[in-house]
Amino acid sequence: MMASGERQDGAGTEIVPATSQPGSPSKGLLWYAGIAVSVAIMARYPMLGVMCLAMGLRTQAERFGAKGLGIGVGIACGVLAAWGVALGFESMLYAVAPVGICIAVSALMWKRRASVLAISLVVVASAAFSMVVDAVALAGMGMGLDEAMLSMLEEAARAYVGRGVEAELALATAMPVFESIWPFVYVASSLLNVAFAGFGSLLGGVPQVRPGSRMSYADAQAHVPQISSFDAPLWAVGLVALAVLGIAASTLSIPEAELVRTASWTLLLSVRFIFTVQGLGVLMGMLNRWRLGCFTRVVVIMIAVSLETMFVLSIIGLVDVWANFRKLSRDGARVEAHR
Repeated sequence: MMASGERQDGAGTEIVPATSQPGSPSKGLLWYAGIAVSVAIMARYPMLGVMCLAMGLRTQAERFGAKGLGIGVGIACGVLAAWGVALGFESMLYAVAPVGICIAVSALMWKRRASVLAISLVVVASAAFSMVVDAVALAGMGMGLDEAMLSMLEEAARAYVGRGVEAELALATAMPVFESIWPFVYVASSLLNVAFAGFGSLLGGVPQVRPGSRMSYADAQAHVPQISSFDAPLWAVGLVALAVLGIAASTLSIPEAELVRTASWTLLLSVRFIFTVQGLGVLMGMLNRWRLGCFTRVVVIMIAVSLETMFVLSIIGLVDVWANFRKLSRDGARVEAHR
């Protein structure tokens, strides 16, 4: 999804559109209809809608440039307005964040500006917007956002552990954890939307190989970013250090210790995903070096992802910042870009 630290020319790690002849945006009417439908189906199938919308926006941007992207964004906003009229303004607000993610991710990837920092800012903005929308809605019902989220997490945990003395003990143990990480629910939701939008934009940006064209399947594959080249920016390490310091400080008698603890744990769990991708990049680099078959790769990756519940990939990614297991060319400066 993102790649940083690659060579300056980005060979083999960029999503580069096929050379296309500029044309009139009116020729893409079917794609524009698809953009409208994508926004509409978010009400029932949000992830599918996000992926399709990002793919449609990126496709039109590649074909017709800024004008094609602008028309697509206008159509998406028009459908949102119709959504607000038909289903209510409050209902429409919940679709603003995923639509905004699709627009931002598609535009960034089209302009080759989807860096780790840019995508992280999109996630933060989306999560913050969703929190504000929920906070305003809950305030009208006389509830606080933290109270409502803790209640939701408690009910979800109760449904998982069941009833009984042991279940109540497990729930009592989990509640302090929920109190520290509840904002991460919004971050995780935004990350999921960004992942689907990134995949959709990737599909919309990969050049098509048509019969008789000079582009081969190998050329098209070369435009797909390689996760084995991903290199986390150094500022992510600084955020991890800041989060750890905040967690340590929250154990002392300081003002707003609970707020500091919640913010620090949320920051740590959020930044962790950057190093998860880095750890996965290390793993993919090793698999490429060993030339393992597809079946073996799938098994190894599935095992590694399952071990991430114990932060295994994240730790590997964090260590790789210094160890440089893949021997990436860093030459004192990291190029942070997803083209």
